[in-house]
Amino acid sequence: MKALASFIMQGRLRAVTATAGFGAGGLLIPPLGMLGSAAVALVALRLSTVQALIVLLIASALLSAMAWVSGMPPAVGFMMGLVQWLPMLALAHVLRQTVSWPASLLTGVAIACAGVLLVHAMVADVAGMWVEVLAAVVGPMFEQSGTSPAELDEMLSQAATLMTGMLAAALLMSLVLALILARYWQAQLYNPGGFAEEFQQMQLGRVPALLLAAAMLGAWLGQSSLLTELSLVLLVVFFFQGIALVHGLTRKLALHRFWLVGMYVLMAIALPQMMIMLAAFGAIDSVANFRARFGRPDGGSA
Repeated sequence: MKALASFIMQGRLRAVTATAGFGAGGLLIPPLGMLGSAAVALVALRLSTVQALIVLLIASALLSAMAWVSGMPPAVGFMMGLVQWLPMLALAHVLRQTVSWPASLLTGVAIACAGVLLVHAMVADVAGMWVEVLAAVVGPMFEQSGTSPAELDEMLSQAATLMTGMLAAALLMSLVLALILARYWQAQLYNPGGFAEEFQQMQLGRVPALLLAAAMLGAWLGQSSLLTELSLVLLVVFFFQGIALVHGLTRKLALHRFWLVGMYVLMAIALPQMMIMLAAFGAIDSVANFRARFGRPDGGSA
């Protein structure tokens, strides 16, 4: 990965090539798209937001050309680039200017929540829209598996009420992962060891934790799908704080790396359950500050 980061930083042409190539590849294999976003973020973090914007626009123009060659309208390719990389550029710009992970992650939360609210404002029947989309995309698979029409309608109706929030949460997670990767690359190239110290101190603060609690309580009491969707977005960033908390405590308490390995193995086996648990730990940490309460001078690295 360090070699890829070095390649990206060897000139604008290489940065554009990596961004456009991985961006196009991400349409077929989604994880590759994060590498393109990380390339944009790395340029922004190391050089400037303006330089990253130039890379972003040229890469979007290349996607436009690819779309034209494939028989699609060129505007579709260009918009796909902007949708992928402009939010990434915003998060990287905030991190570069503030050197604050909370500010960067909460910027991502604001973007994702704005997207959810915009969809609800523009579409009269959001759940109905998603039922139609899901029926067209996954309906045939369930029908082939023997699911009855009544059961299929029930499943699609339940999923449709939260689809906007789940999609926003998934996009936010990909943005945060790409930003983490870009910061890691930057540290590898220019500040070895700096990323671990910075990441392990991540703490979003009491106000976001209280907002998450209020949104979840409101969703439960009012049976509000909108508040549930906004809660899903907030859970994503507290999930990353939970991961940072485990890394930080492992280092401060000089625990064996087995604890980190175990956490990632459990995430691979049961990601939804681990996301909820780690997000809960992260939210509680924003109030209790476990690293200050239980930490002691560093005894190792994690």
